[in-house]
Amino acid sequence: MSRSEPLRIIQVIPSLQKGGAERLCLDIVRWLRKLPGLELLLVTLDPINSYRKEYPDIEPTVIDACVVPSVLGKWKVNMASWEQVLDDFRPHVVHSHLFQAEVLTRYRLRAGVRYFTHCHDNMPQLKRLEWNELTSKHRLTEAFERSYMLDRYRKCDNRFIAISPDTEAYFRENLPDSLARNITLLPNAIDCSRFSARTASPPSPGGVVRLINIGSFVPKKNQAFLLGVLQKLRSDGMDAHLTLVGDGPLRHVVMDKAKEMNLEPFVHFPGNVDRVEELLWESHVYVHSATYEPFGLVLLEAMAAGLPVVALDGRGNRELIVDGQNGYLLNQGDEENFMKRISDIIHSSQIWNHVHDNAIRLSKKHDMRDYIHTLVRTYA
Repeated sequence: MSRSEPLRIIQVIPSLQKGGAERLCLDIVRWLRKLPGLELLLVTLDPINSYRKEYPDIEPTVIDACVVPSVLGKWKVNMASWEQVLDDFRPHVVHSHLFQAEVLTRYRLRAGVRYFTHCHDNMPQLKRLEWNELTSKHRLTEAFERSYMLDRYRKCDNRFIAISPDTEAYFRENLPDSLARNITLLPNAIDCSRFSARTASPPSPGGVVRLINIGSFVPKKNQAFLLGVLQKLRSDGMDAHLTLVGDGPLRHVVMDKAKEMNLEPFVHFPGNVDRVEELLWESHVYVHSATYEPFGLVLLEAMAAGLPVVALDGRGNRELIVDGQNGYLLNQGDEENFMKRISDIIHSSQIWNHVHDNAIRLSKKHDMRDYIHTLVRTYA
Protein backbone atom coordinates (compact mmCIF):
# COMPACT_ATOMS: atom_id res chain seq x y z
CA MET A 1 0.00 0.00 0.00
CA SER A 2 1.43 3.40 -0.95
CA ARG A 3 1.52 6.07 1.77
CA SER A 4 -0.84 8.28 -0.27
CA GLU A 5 -3.42 5.53 -0.49
CA PRO A 6 -6.09 5.50 2.26
CA LEU A 7 -6.20 2.54 4.63
CA ARG A 8 -9.37 0.66 3.69
CA ILE A 9 -11.01 -1.21 6.59
CA ILE A 10 -14.03 -3.50 6.61
CA GLN A 11 -15.82 -4.20 9.89
CA VAL A 12 -17.97 -7.35 9.68
CA ILE A 13 -20.61 -8.41 12.21
CA PRO A 14 -23.53 -10.86 11.81
CA SER A 15 -26.26 -8.32 12.62
CA LEU A 16 -26.97 -5.12 14.52
CA GLN A 17 -29.29 -6.57 17.11
CA LYS A 18 -28.98 -5.03 20.58
CA GLY A 19 -25.78 -6.13 22.29
CA GLY A 20 -22.41 -5.01 23.55
CA ALA A 21 -20.43 -6.33 20.57
CA GLU A 22 -22.77 -4.61 18.15
CA ARG A 23 -22.62 -1.29 20.00
CA LEU A 24 -18.82 -1.36 20.18
CA CYS A 25 -18.59 -2.18 16.48
CA LEU A 26 -20.79 0.82 15.62
CA ASP A 27 -18.73 3.12 17.84
CA ILE A 28 -15.54 1.87 16.18
CA VAL A 29 -16.96 2.67 12.74
CA ARG A 30 -18.21 6.11 13.83
CA TRP A 31 -14.87 7.10 15.39
CA LEU A 32 -12.67 5.65 12.66
CA ARG A 33 -14.58 7.74 10.15
CA LYS A 34 -13.42 10.86 11.99
CA LEU A 35 -9.77 10.09 11.25
CA PRO A 36 -8.06 11.21 8.04
CA GLY A 37 -6.53 8.69 5.68
CA LEU A 38 -9.06 5.91 6.33
CA GLU A 39 -11.97 4.47 4.38
CA LEU A 40 -14.57 2.43 6.27
CA LEU A 41 -17.19 -0.12 5.33
CA LEU A 42 -19.52 -1.87 7.77
CA VAL A 43 -20.87 -5.20 6.55
CA THR A 44 -23.65 -7.23 8.20
CA LEU A 45 -25.00 -10.63 7.26
CA ASP A 46 -28.56 -9.90 8.35
CA PRO A 47 -30.82 -6.86 7.84
CA ILE A 48 -31.63 -6.64 11.58
CA ASN A 49 -30.62 -3.17 12.77
CA SER A 50 -31.84 -2.11 16.21
CA TYR A 51 -29.59 0.96 16.22
CA ARG A 52 -31.03 3.06 13.40
CA LYS A 53 -32.10 5.86 15.75
CA GLU A 54 -28.90 5.85 17.81
CA TYR A 55 -26.57 5.68 14.79
CA PRO A 56 -28.49 7.32 11.92
CA ASP A 57 -25.16 8.24 10.31
CA ILE A 58 -24.15 4.61 9.80
CA GLU A 59 -25.83 2.55 7.10
CA PRO A 60 -24.36 -0.97 6.88
CA THR A 61 -23.92 -2.92 3.68
CA VAL A 62 -26.10 -6.00 4.13
CA ILE A 63 -25.03 -9.10 2.23
CA ASP A 64 -26.68 -12.48 1.78
CA ALA A 65 -23.68 -14.68 2.52
CA CYS A 66 -22.84 -17.55 4.84
CA VAL A 67 -20.45 -20.39 5.48
CA VAL A 68 -21.77 -23.18 7.70
CA PRO A 69 -19.21 -25.94 8.37
CA SER A 70 -20.35 -29.56 8.50
CA VAL A 71 -18.61 -32.53 10.10
CA LEU A 72 -20.30 -34.71 7.46
CA GLY A 73 -18.97 -32.59 4.60
CA LYS A 74 -22.35 -31.02 3.78
CA TRP A 75 -21.13 -27.44 4.06
CA LYS A 76 -23.48 -24.58 3.26
CA VAL A 77 -21.51 -21.97 1.35
CA ASN A 78 -22.81 -18.77 -0.20
CA MET A 79 -19.91 -16.40 -0.82
CA ALA A 80 -20.80 -14.43 -3.96
CA SER A 81 -21.95 -11.22 -2.26
CA TRP A 82 -18.98 -11.20 0.14
CA GLU A 83 -16.54 -11.78 -2.72
CA GLN A 84 -18.15 -8.86 -4.56
CA VAL A 85 -17.64 -6.59 -1.54
CA LEU A 86 -13.96 -7.58 -1.44
CA ASP A 87 -13.56 -6.95 -5.17
CA ASP A 88 -15.24 -3.54 -5.01
CA PHE A 89 -13.74 -2.19 -1.77
CA ARG A 90 -10.29 -3.85 -1.94
CA PRO A 91 -9.68 -3.77 1.84
CA HIS A 92 -6.33 -3.71 3.56
CA VAL A 93 -7.93 -4.79 6.87
CA VAL A 94 -10.85 -7.14 7.60
CA HIS A 95 -11.93 -6.84 11.22
CA SER A 96 -14.56 -9.41 12.22
CA HIS A 97 -16.85 -9.55 15.25
CA LEU A 98 -18.49 -12.77 16.54
CA PHE A 99 -18.07 -16.32 15.30
CA GLN A 100 -20.41 -16.32 12.31
CA ALA A 101 -18.43 -13.45 10.79
CA GLU A 102 -15.19 -15.28 11.59
CA VAL A 103 -16.15 -18.35 9.60
CA LEU A 104 -17.36 -16.39 6.59
CA THR A 105 -14.45 -13.98 6.28
CA ARG A 106 -11.75 -16.62 6.66
CA TYR A 107 -13.23 -19.12 4.15
CA ARG A 108 -11.36 -17.62 1.18
CA LEU A 109 -8.41 -15.52 2.22
CA ARG A 110 -7.20 -12.60 0.16
CA ALA A 111 -3.52 -11.87 -0.31
CA GLY A 112 -2.42 -8.56 1.17
CA VAL A 113 -5.32 -8.37 3.65
CA ARG A 114 -4.64 -8.25 7.41
CA TYR A 115 -7.28 -10.17 9.37
CA PHE A 116 -8.34 -9.22 12.91
CA THR A 117 -10.61 -11.16 15.27
CA HIS A 118 -12.36 -9.16 17.99
CA CYS A 119 -12.57 -11.47 21.00
CA HIS A 120 -15.79 -10.21 22.56
CA ASP A 121 -16.15 -13.31 24.71
CA ASN A 122 -14.60 -16.70 25.34
CA MET A 123 -15.63 -18.34 22.07
CA PRO A 124 -16.65 -21.91 22.96
CA GLN A 125 -15.86 -23.04 19.41
CA LEU A 126 -12.16 -22.40 20.07
CA LYS A 127 -11.95 -24.26 23.37
CA ARG A 128 -9.64 -27.28 23.41
CA LEU A 129 -11.55 -30.56 23.54
CA GLU A 130 -11.17 -32.44 26.83
CA TRP A 131 -11.13 -36.24 27.10
CA ASN A 132 -14.37 -36.28 29.07
CA GLU A 133 -16.11 -34.42 26.23
CA LEU A 134 -15.50 -37.06 23.56
CA THR A 135 -19.05 -38.39 23.90
CA SER A 136 -20.63 -34.96 23.43
CA LYS A 137 -21.87 -34.46 19.87
CA HIS A 138 -22.05 -30.71 20.46
CA ARG A 139 -18.44 -30.49 21.67
CA LEU A 140 -17.22 -32.69 18.83
CA THR A 141 -18.87 -30.30 16.38
CA GLU A 142 -17.14 -27.37 18.07
CA ALA A 143 -13.83 -29.26 17.93
CA PHE A 144 -14.29 -29.66 14.17
CA GLU A 145 -14.99 -25.93 13.85
CA ARG A 146 -11.91 -25.19 15.96
CA SER A 147 -9.69 -27.30 13.73
CA TYR A 148 -11.01 -25.54 10.64
CA MET A 149 -10.61 -22.04 12.11
CA LEU A 150 -7.09 -22.69 13.42
CA ASP A 151 -6.06 -23.75 9.93
CA ARG A 152 -7.47 -20.54 8.46
CA TYR A 153 -5.96 -18.41 11.21
CA ARG A 154 -2.51 -19.89 10.59
CA LYS A 155 -2.77 -19.27 6.86
CA CYS A 156 -3.47 -15.55 7.31
CA ASP A 157 -1.35 -15.02 10.44
CA ASN A 158 -4.53 -13.85 12.13
CA ARG A 159 -4.48 -11.10 14.78
CA PHE A 160 -6.67 -11.19 17.91
CA ILE A 161 -8.00 -8.29 19.98
CA ALA A 162 -8.95 -9.35 23.54
CA ILE A 163 -11.34 -7.11 25.46
CA SER A 164 -10.27 -8.09 29.00
CA PRO A 165 -7.50 -10.00 30.80
CA ASP A 166 -9.96 -12.86 31.35
CA THR A 167 -10.66 -13.13 27.63
CA GLU A 168 -6.97 -12.77 26.82
CA ALA A 169 -6.13 -15.65 29.19
CA TYR A 170 -8.80 -17.83 27.57
CA PHE A 171 -7.42 -17.29 24.07
CA ARG A 172 -3.81 -17.81 25.19
CA GLU A 173 -4.87 -21.11 26.74
CA ASN A 174 -6.79 -22.33 23.70
CA LEU A 175 -4.74 -21.06 20.77
CA PRO A 176 -1.45 -22.64 19.66
CA ASP A 177 1.65 -20.62 20.56
CA SER A 178 2.14 -19.48 16.95
CA LEU A 179 -1.21 -17.64 17.13
CA ALA A 180 -1.22 -16.71 20.81
CA ARG A 181 1.69 -14.36 20.15
CA ASN A 182 -0.71 -12.34 17.95
CA ILE A 183 -3.07 -11.41 20.81
CA THR A 184 -3.37 -7.75 21.76
CA LEU A 185 -5.19 -6.71 24.93
CA LEU A 186 -7.38 -3.70 24.16
CA PRO A 187 -10.09 -3.16 26.80
CA ASN A 188 -13.43 -1.88 25.51
CA ALA A 189 -14.28 1.79 25.38
CA ILE A 190 -17.31 4.07 25.16
CA ASP A 191 -18.10 7.55 23.94
CA CYS A 192 -17.92 9.10 27.41
CA SER A 193 -19.36 12.43 26.26
CA ARG A 194 -22.65 10.74 25.41
CA PHE A 195 -23.15 9.36 28.91
CA SER A 196 -21.55 12.16 30.92
CA ALA A 197 -23.55 15.00 29.34
CA ARG A 198 -25.51 14.81 32.58
CA THR A 199 -24.78 12.78 35.69
CA ALA A 200 -27.01 10.94 38.10
CA SER A 201 -27.96 12.47 41.45
CA PRO A 202 -28.39 10.71 44.80
CA PRO A 203 -31.95 9.90 45.92
CA SER A 204 -33.85 12.22 48.20
CA PRO A 205 -33.81 11.08 51.85
CA GLY A 206 -36.69 8.65 52.33
CA GLY A 207 -37.68 8.93 48.66
CA VAL A 208 -37.92 6.34 45.88
CA VAL A 209 -34.64 4.53 45.13
CA ARG A 210 -34.29 3.67 41.46
CA LEU A 211 -32.15 0.66 40.54
CA ILE A 212 -31.38 -0.11 36.92
CA ASN A 213 -30.00 -3.06 34.94
CA ILE A 214 -29.42 -3.23 31.18
CA GLY A 215 -28.95 -6.44 29.22
CA SER A 216 -30.48 -9.17 27.09
CA PHE A 217 -32.78 -11.55 28.91
CA VAL A 218 -30.65 -14.68 28.57
CA PRO A 219 -29.54 -17.12 31.30
CA LYS A 220 -26.10 -15.61 31.97
CA LYS A 221 -27.58 -12.15 32.60
CA ASN A 222 -29.43 -13.60 35.59
CA GLN A 223 -31.99 -10.80 36.07
CA ALA A 224 -34.16 -13.00 38.32
CA PHE A 225 -31.46 -12.66 40.98
CA LEU A 226 -32.23 -8.96 41.20
CA LEU A 227 -35.85 -9.67 42.07
CA GLY A 228 -34.69 -11.38 45.25
CA VAL A 229 -32.48 -8.38 46.05
CA LEU A 230 -35.38 -5.99 45.43
CA GLN A 231 -37.65 -8.00 47.69
CA LYS A 232 -35.09 -7.85 50.52
CA LEU A 233 -34.65 -4.09 50.10
CA ARG A 234 -38.37 -3.48 50.25
CA SER A 235 -38.74 -5.79 53.25
CA ASP A 236 -36.03 -3.69 54.91
CA GLY A 237 -38.16 -0.58 54.45
CA MET A 238 -36.59 0.93 51.33
CA ASP A 239 -38.97 2.19 48.63
CA ALA A 240 -36.86 0.58 45.92
CA HIS A 241 -37.89 0.22 42.28
CA LEU A 242 -36.06 -1.79 39.62
CA THR A 243 -35.90 -1.06 35.89
CA LEU A 244 -34.82 -3.98 33.69
CA VAL A 245 -33.93 -2.66 30.24
CA GLY A 246 -33.68 -5.05 27.31
CA ASP A 247 -35.40 -7.93 25.60
CA GLY A 248 -34.78 -11.61 25.02
CA PRO A 249 -36.16 -15.12 25.48
CA LEU A 250 -36.37 -14.94 29.29
CA ARG A 251 -38.03 -11.53 29.55
CA HIS A 252 -41.51 -12.92 30.14
CA VAL A 253 -40.13 -15.51 32.54
CA VAL A 254 -38.70 -12.71 34.69
CA MET A 255 -41.93 -10.72 34.35
CA ASP A 256 -43.92 -13.73 35.59
CA LYS A 257 -41.47 -14.20 38.45
CA ALA A 258 -41.92 -10.57 39.52
CA LYS A 259 -45.68 -11.10 39.54
CA GLU A 260 -45.35 -14.28 41.63
CA MET A 261 -43.24 -12.38 44.16
CA ASN A 262 -45.80 -9.53 44.32
CA LEU A 263 -43.19 -7.15 42.95
CA GLU A 264 -45.03 -6.27 39.75
CA PRO A 265 -45.74 -2.61 40.73
CA PHE A 266 -42.05 -2.04 41.51
CA VAL A 267 -40.35 -3.66 38.49
CA HIS A 268 -40.40 -1.90 35.14
CA PHE A 269 -39.71 -3.53 31.76
CA PRO A 270 -39.29 -0.80 29.10
CA GLY A 271 -37.78 -3.24 26.55
CA ASN A 272 -35.00 -2.03 24.26
CA VAL A 273 -34.60 1.74 24.29
CA ASP A 274 -32.70 4.08 21.99
CA ARG A 275 -31.36 6.59 24.53
CA VAL A 276 -30.47 4.43 27.49
CA GLU A 277 -28.40 7.24 29.01
CA GLU A 278 -31.62 9.08 29.93
CA LEU A 279 -32.72 6.13 32.07
CA LEU A 280 -29.27 5.99 33.68
CA TRP A 281 -29.41 9.69 34.63
CA GLU A 282 -32.78 9.12 36.32
CA SER A 283 -31.48 6.18 38.38
CA HIS A 284 -29.48 5.98 41.61
CA VAL A 285 -27.58 2.64 41.51
CA TYR A 286 -26.64 0.37 38.62
CA VAL A 287 -27.08 -3.31 39.56
CA HIS A 288 -25.37 -5.99 37.49
CA SER A 289 -26.35 -9.63 37.97
CA ALA A 290 -24.49 -11.40 35.13
CA THR A 291 -22.88 -14.68 36.17
CA TYR A 292 -20.38 -14.36 33.31
CA GLU A 293 -19.26 -11.05 31.86
CA PRO A 294 -16.45 -10.92 29.27
CA PHE A 295 -15.99 -7.22 29.98
CA GLY A 296 -19.12 -5.22 30.82
CA LEU A 297 -19.48 -2.30 28.42
CA VAL A 298 -22.71 -1.27 30.14
CA LEU A 299 -20.83 -0.91 33.42
CA LEU A 300 -18.65 1.77 31.83
CA GLU A 301 -21.73 3.54 30.50
CA ALA A 302 -23.33 3.50 33.95
CA MET A 303 -20.14 4.82 35.55
CA ALA A 304 -19.83 7.59 32.96
CA ALA A 305 -23.38 8.60 33.88
CA GLY A 306 -22.22 8.83 37.51
CA LEU A 307 -23.94 5.74 38.89
CA PRO A 308 -22.44 3.67 41.69
CA VAL A 309 -22.28 0.04 40.53
CA VAL A 310 -23.05 -3.11 42.52
CA ALA A 311 -22.21 -6.24 40.52
CA LEU A 312 -21.65 -9.94 40.76
CA ASP A 313 -18.16 -11.15 39.89
CA GLY A 314 -18.41 -12.18 36.24
CA ARG A 315 -14.61 -12.47 35.85
CA GLY A 316 -14.23 -10.07 32.92
CA ASN A 317 -15.60 -7.16 34.97
CA ARG A 318 -12.90 -7.44 37.64
CA GLU A 319 -10.76 -4.87 35.86
CA LEU A 320 -13.53 -2.27 35.94
CA ILE A 321 -14.69 -2.39 39.55
CA VAL A 322 -12.38 -1.50 42.40
CA ASP A 323 -14.35 -2.76 45.38
CA GLY A 324 -15.37 0.07 47.67
CA GLN A 325 -13.99 2.73 45.34
CA ASN A 326 -16.09 2.99 42.17
CA GLY A 327 -18.53 0.20 43.08
CA TYR A 328 -18.79 -3.20 44.71
CA LEU A 329 -17.99 -6.65 43.31
CA LEU A 330 -19.69 -9.55 45.08
CA ASN A 331 -19.70 -13.34 45.05
CA GLN A 332 -22.27 -15.18 42.98
CA GLY A 333 -25.68 -15.75 44.50
CA ASP A 334 -25.15 -13.57 47.58
CA GLU A 335 -28.47 -11.67 47.73
CA GLU A 336 -27.95 -10.58 51.32
CA ASN A 337 -24.58 -8.89 50.72
CA PHE A 338 -25.81 -7.43 47.45
CA MET A 339 -28.74 -5.85 49.28
CA LYS A 340 -26.48 -4.53 52.05
CA ARG A 341 -24.12 -2.84 49.59
CA ILE A 342 -27.01 -1.03 47.92
CA SER A 343 -28.33 -0.03 51.32
CA ASP A 344 -24.90 1.32 52.36
CA ILE A 345 -24.70 3.46 49.22
CA ILE A 346 -28.22 4.82 49.57
CA HIS A 347 -28.09 5.58 53.29
CA SER A 348 -24.77 7.42 53.19
CA SER A 349 -24.40 10.51 51.02
CA GLN A 350 -20.66 10.34 51.68
CA ILE A 351 -20.42 6.81 50.22
CA TRP A 352 -22.69 7.67 47.28
CA ASN A 353 -20.65 10.74 46.36
CA HIS A 354 -17.34 8.91 46.82
CA VAL A 355 -18.35 6.03 44.54
CA HIS A 356 -20.05 8.41 42.08
CA ASP A 357 -16.88 10.51 41.66
CA ASN A 358 -14.60 7.49 41.28
CA ALA A 359 -16.97 5.87 38.77
CA ILE A 360 -16.80 8.92 36.51
CA ARG A 361 -13.01 9.07 36.90
CA LEU A 362 -12.64 5.38 35.91
CA SER A 363 -14.91 5.71 32.88
CA LYS A 364 -12.72 8.48 31.45
CA LYS A 365 -9.84 6.02 31.22
CA HIS A 366 -11.94 4.05 28.71
CA ASP A 367 -12.90 6.84 26.35
CA MET A 368 -13.31 5.99 22.66
CA ARG A 369 -11.08 8.90 21.62
CA ASP A 370 -7.92 7.23 23.00
CA TYR A 371 -9.12 3.71 22.15
CA ILE A 372 -9.52 4.40 18.45
CA HIS A 373 -5.94 5.67 18.03
CA THR A 374 -4.65 2.53 19.73
CA LEU A 375 -6.77 0.40 17.43
CA VAL A 376 -5.35 2.07 14.32
CA ARG A 377 -1.82 1.45 15.60
CA THR A 378 -2.81 -2.21 16.07
CA TYR A 379 -3.90 -2.42 12.43
CA ALA A 380 -0.40 -1.34 11.38
